[in-house]
This record gives sequence, C-alpha cells and structure tokens, in this order.
Amino acid sequence: MRSKERTKDTVIRRDERSDRGYVYRYELISRESESVASFGIALYSVRVELTAPSGEVTSAEANDVFADAGRAILFYEKLVRNLATPVDLAYVAEDELK
Repeated sequence: MRSKERTKDTVIRRDERSDRGYVYRYELISRESESVASFGIALYSVRVELTAPSGEVTSAEANDVFADAGRAILFYEKLVRNLATPVDLAYVAEDELK
C-alpha cells in the first residue's frame, strides 16, 4: 500500500490582475517534500487561474518546476507581466526549460 506523500506548501507570492473583464490570479509556491529522494530541498511551483466575465474558472499548475528560487521568481514575474493564461502555462514552462 502506498502512503500519501507529505509536503509542506508555502505561497511565496500571490498576484491578481484584471483585463477586459477577465481576472488573472497567480501563485508562486514553495514545496518541501518529506520523501527521501528530495528531503529538505525546496521545489517551486506556479499556479495560474483565470476567471472569465461569465464566471467560468480555469486553472493550471506547473508542479516542482524549479529548484532555484531566483529562476522561479523570474519565471513567475514573466507570467504575471504577460498575463499568461492557464493554457499558456505549459507552453511557457516548456520554452523556459529548453
């Protein structure tokens, strides 16, 4: 039987922007796993949520993408600055990691 992986998540940054009736919410999350493979190493994730004028909400998360806080912050700021949507997140992350 597998046990659930225990992690400690901390939201480091949270931003909200509005444009033409859409509300963009961003979070930069630090996650420390208690698993043996990554014990004590902070990994950084980004969450993007978009609320349409109709009230429909979509979201996406890029989990544990960075181990370097500086790179994670620069990536996060790029998302916020360019009003990246949940759909954009995977493409922007892929380009960043090439």
